[in-house]
Amino acid sequence: MWKKTITALLFYTAVSLFAGTVYFAGDSEKSPLAYRCGEEIVFRISLVEDGKPMKGVPIRWNLFGEDGKRQKGNAVSDPEKPLIIRTSLSKPGFVYLEAKAMDANGKALKGALPLCISAGADVEKIRQTVPEPKDFDAFWTKQKARLKAVPMEVKLTPVPTTRKNVDCWMFEIKSVGEYPATGYLSMPKNAKPGSLKAVVNVYGYGFGSVSKQDQLAERGMMSLSISRHGLPQGKEQKFYTEQSKGTYKGFGFRNNKTPENCDFNLMILRDLRAIEYLKSRPEWNKKDLRISGGSMGAFQAINIAAQEPAVNAVSASIPWCANLGGVKEGRLEGWRPGYTPALDYFDIVNQAKRIKCPVTFYIGLGDRVCPASGQFAMYNVMKCDRKLTAEQSAGHRKASPNSKKYTISAKAE
Repeated sequence: MWKKTITALLFYTAVSLFAGTVYFAGDSEKSPLAYRCGEEIVFRISLVEDGKPMKGVPIRWNLFGEDGKRQKGNAVSDPEKPLIIRTSLSKPGFVYLEAKAMDANGKALKGALPLCISAGADVEKIRQTVPEPKDFDAFWTKQKARLKAVPMEVKLTPVPTTRKNVDCWMFEIKSVGEYPATGYLSMPKNAKPGSLKAVVNVYGYGFGSVSKQDQLAERGMMSLSISRHGLPQGKEQKFYTEQSKGTYKGFGFRNNKTPENCDFNLMILRDLRAIEYLKSRPEWNKKDLRISGGSMGAFQAINIAAQEPAVNAVSASIPWCANLGGVKEGRLEGWRPGYTPALDYFDIVNQAKRIKCPVTFYIGLGDRVCPASGQFAMYNVMKCDRKLTAEQSAGHRKASPNSKKYTISAKAE
C-alpha cells in the first residue's frame, strides 16, 4: 500500500542574491505528484528578472512525456499573465517542460537560466520495467564470498588535519580486483572503545581525491570517506585526470556485459570492504552506522545498505541508475550507461527492495541525469521507512531561485 502525504514547501532565495539574473518561475497548477492519468496537467511559467516579470522576451519551449507525447512552441513573455501550457499523460510517469529565453537573433539569451520542470501522473503506480534477475541474491552472496576470501590487509597513513583533537588517516585496504579500498578515516583523539557513532560518505561521479570529512570527527563521530576508484588519495588533480584518460577511461560505461567484471561491482565491493574494516574498529559503538551520498554516491549508498545489515540510516540525494531498463518502455533515459542485463544486479530499484533501515531521498523534478520516474520506481517497491523530497525547478545539482519542494513519506511495511 503506497501511503503518502504530500506537502508543498516553498523555498525562497533572497532576490538580492540573484540580482540581474533572468530565470523562469514555473510549476504545475497543483502538486506535480498528484495528477492522474488522463487528467489535464497545467504548467504556468513566467520569465523573471530580479523577482519582476519581464515583458517582450521571446520564449522557446519543448514538452515531452514518457507516454511518447511531444509538443513545442514559441511565445513572448508577458508580465500581465504567465505562459500556460496544457498536456496530459496516458500512463503512469512524468512529463517534462523545458523553456529558454531567446534573444533577437534566435539564440539563447546570454545569462538567462533555462527552465526544466515536470509533473507526474499516478506516480505511486510507477514500477521498474525489467524484472530483477532470478539469481540476484545468489549473485550477491557469491560476491561477498569473493570479498571474504581476500585477506584484510590494512595500511593506515596519518595525514594532517586542521581540526582540533582529531586524528585522520589515509587508508588502503586490500579488496577484490586490482585496486584496494581507499579513502580517509577520521575520529576524535583518544576515543574510548564503543563510544563513537559512524558516518560513511560515498561520492558522485568524477575523478579526484575525496574529502576527509574530519569536521564530523570534531563533532564526536567516526567518519569514513571512501573513494570511488580505489586510487591513492591526496594526489595532485593532474594524477586523477590522467587516470580518467587512461586506466579508468569510460569508468561505469564499460565492462557491462558481465556483472562480475563490472566497474560498479568492484566499486561496491571496495565500499563493503572499507565498512568491514570500520566495523572492526573498537571505537565504533556497534549500533550507529549512517551512510550518505549524492548521485553516484547515492547509488553506492543504496547498494551498500542493501548488502550491509549494520547500516541503520541512509541519506541519498539525486540517486543515479534507477530503473535502467526503463528505456525499453519510453522512460527518460538520462545520463547513464546504456542498458545491459548485467546492470540489473546494481540497479538501485532492485537493491532498495532489500533495505530495512530508514531512508531519506532528495530528487530534482527537472533532473535530466537521474529522471524522476526511476526514483519513484524505486520508492514504490521499498518496504522500509522512507521519505522523499522532490524539488520543482531543480536539476541534477542546482535549483532555480523560486523552486518548490514536495515531500512524501511512508512507514515500513
